[in-house]
Amino acid sequence: MIGRLLVSGIVLTILLVASNSLAGTLTGWRGDSTGVYPETQPPTTWTTESNVVWKTKLPGHSNASPLLLGDRLFVCSEPAILACVSVKDGTILWMRTNAYPDVLSAEDMEKVKAAQTKAETLRAQIKPLREEAKKNAEALKKTPDDAALKTTSADLKGKLAPLDEELKRCTTYAVPPTHEVNGYSTPTPTTDGKAVYVLFGNGVVACYDVDGSRKWARVVEKPTQGWGHSASPVFAEGKLIVHILKVTALNPATGAILWQTASDSAWGSPVEAHIGDVGVIVTASGDIIRVVDGHKLAQKVAGLAYCAPVVQNGIVYFVQHGGKAIRLPSAAAETIQPETVWTTKPKDDRYYASPVVQDGLVYAVTQHGDWSVIDAANGQIVYEHKLDLGGTFYPSVTLAGGFFFVSSDNGKTLVLQAGREYKEVARNSLEAFRSCPVFIGQRAYVRGMDHLWCLGK
Repeated sequence: MIGRLLVSGIVLTILLVASNSLAGTLTGWRGDSTGVYPETQPPTTWTTESNVVWKTKLPGHSNASPLLLGDRLFVCSEPAILACVSVKDGTILWMRTNAYPDVLSAEDMEKVKAAQTKAETLRAQIKPLREEAKKNAEALKKTPDDAALKTTSADLKGKLAPLDEELKRCTTYAVPPTHEVNGYSTPTPTTDGKAVYVLFGNGVVACYDVDGSRKWARVVEKPTQGWGHSASPVFAEGKLIVHILKVTALNPATGAILWQTASDSAWGSPVEAHIGDVGVIVTASGDIIRVVDGHKLAQKVAGLAYCAPVVQNGIVYFVQHGGKAIRLPSAAAETIQPETVWTTKPKDDRYYASPVVQDGLVYAVTQHGDWSVIDAANGQIVYEHKLDLGGTFYPSVTLAGGFFFVSSDNGKTLVLQAGREYKEVARNSLEAFRSCPVFIGQRAYVRGMDHLWCLGK
């Protein structure tokens, strides 16, 4: 998560230079999507009172991680707010909302209002017909051969069908459903180093400059999953990629849709990879899509229910109960057949947290804190350990300064030594959070449920 650097003089200058030098690779969710923050010396201990450089109250909760761009942090809040915070002292510099009335044109909003009025009228017409249809169906169960009841049933279906279809057209801009844990602001913003791009669970994608001027915004498509949307946007080959119902590539300068490719929607974020010199997107549902034109090179090579894959040295790791590693080919073709390196079967549970791959080992944790270390060469379990933090392990595994930071949504974080044996370094407590910590230089930034925290000595 992201906080503020309360330092001065030469020390501030040095830290900001270090932050800016890292910003080229920390482009979005989990930094560069791997969860690894090299060349950092973060604090390993903290509380709500100790090693806190600053904290800032935010207008609402969010599961999104902070994004660093220059000397500013960008954080989200419910339901569709993007806030810009000063790295120096945590001051909120600006906030922008991205609900439908904020991003639609006046003409479109008039259409929305008219549609909403029409929808109310349709619902009033539909309600008594549904009640009548229900009573008729109950009666038909008792006397299934009753011709009059069958005729009435058919007549009611005939009346309801066009009304239902018209109601669907009137609810184009109704806010889609979500779960209270997920909300609408779970996706982490991304950057190309010039502007900030943000996606919300209402389907809105928007672009802002660092001073808060909105360059463009559009509703790409609305999520239909009742649990809400969480996959973060990613930059690849100069294109902004979002995976909602389809994988969509946008022109970052204008927001225009460049291509869309069918791909099963997933909660885990898509990640960038390369096959030779060809850029591809790997989705959590296991599709491999060429970035230049959206052509699907392979589909469903694996599949993750909740977390995201991790790419390292041409191998894509899909880690959950029944996970696998696949090797991408050395050269791209119109159709590819990635090689399955291994399959594995760690603890049978949900894996909300995405793993880290480092020095030949894969580190993963289940929702209930079952910690597994897997040999990246063959998929064998090196060791497993129960992490007794309580709560649910939503934040993804993070590696910084040679230490693993593994967190639960109750605000507790375990600091573990990397390697083939379990070695606990520290235990820390903060306010509740579900987002992934972000590490820059000697600072850790955590987007809590209520505050943005900057942690450091």
